[in-house]
Amino acid sequence: MAGNETYRQRRKLTPEMLAQLDAHVGPARKALDALTRPANADDVETAFTALSLNEVQTDDGGNGVRFGVTVPSGGCLYGYVPLTGPVTVETGGSIMDGGCLEMFGH
Repeated sequence: MAGNETYRQRRKLTPEMLAQLDAHVGPARKALDALTRPANADDVETAFTALSLNEVQTDDGGNGVRFGVTVPSGGCLYGYVPLTGPVTVETGGSIMDGGCLEMFGH
């Protein structure tokens, strides 16, 4: 089973790449916190495109919006905009399956 889950693992990034990603966290969190709740996938995508981050993947499961965003310098921002409560924004490499948003289920 563990072998079947490797597509979800994130690629390793250098400390320099992680530092570059960290510079995007504050502006991303601020833009997402400013969204009127409940936010939908289009709202989340618009918030990122306003930051010139255009490769956005979203998953709106009805309880909030999960997102994954490719940063041009390399790596990803990913997290969750719940219906209510705090936004989460994390950094890391892309997943082995490609892109930044891990999809659930099979």
